[in-house]
Amino acid sequence: MKMNEAPAPKVELRNVRFDYGGAPILNGVTAVFPTHCITAVVGPSGQGKTTLLMTLNRLWQEERPTVGRLAGTVRIHLNGGLVDIYEDRYDLTWLRRRVAMVFQSPNPLPMSIYKNVAFPLKLAGEKRDHRMEERVQAALRQAFLWDEVKDRLHKDARELSGGQQQRLCIARALILKPEVLLLDEPTSSLDLRACEVIEALLAHQKESCTMVMVSHYLEQVRRIADRVMVMENGRLLPRDAA
Repeated sequence: MKMNEAPAPKVELRNVRFDYGGAPILNGVTAVFPTHCITAVVGPSGQGKTTLLMTLNRLWQEERPTVGRLAGTVRIHLNGGLVDIYEDRYDLTWLRRRVAMVFQSPNPLPMSIYKNVAFPLKLAGEKRDHRMEERVQAALRQAFLWDEVKDRLHKDARELSGGQQQRLCIARALILKPEVLLLDEPTSSLDLRACEVIEALLAHQKESCTMVMVSHYLEQVRRIADRVMVMENGRLLPRDAA
């Protein structure tokens, strides 16, 4: 990117509306999230911030398949071009590998540290042990966790501290090299030191991944976000315009 050139759009939403059980949650959201940036979405609770994230990888179709209804267009720059992720030809498995999500509370699987991180690779069909070992180590290094767990990879992941568990979940999200990472309050349950490590991790990942992060911590937003948008009454606006 040339100096002073605006980042290219990675995600584009056009007049996105989402109803849950007939109640409107998103009310005509139009926004662009630039590539290789951290965009923070802030605003009061209950305004639709998490729902917004769920529209970007269609997670609502698993959690709210019969009562949720989406209208509008969600396009993401994947495989070299902007694609409408709600077209029938783009299945959920393909989409979730390109658009990963990390949740508010760490959710390690009831298995070893190694198997937790390797799990998405196994689902994707990777059978070469040496390749899997390389990718697991790389993902743990990306998550600033390798040095802390390299001698106990086969221990239960649930024995890790809260901050380590969250970094484990980030490593698990990163192992398939997603192009977009969605983060729903990723440090809300962590202590200050764990927050600092994860903030440094996310800032480092901008080189390879576009991030959309919901956060209530304005100090955190000031430290790491490139852009801030405010969700209010089902609409999303740049902070200066909100």
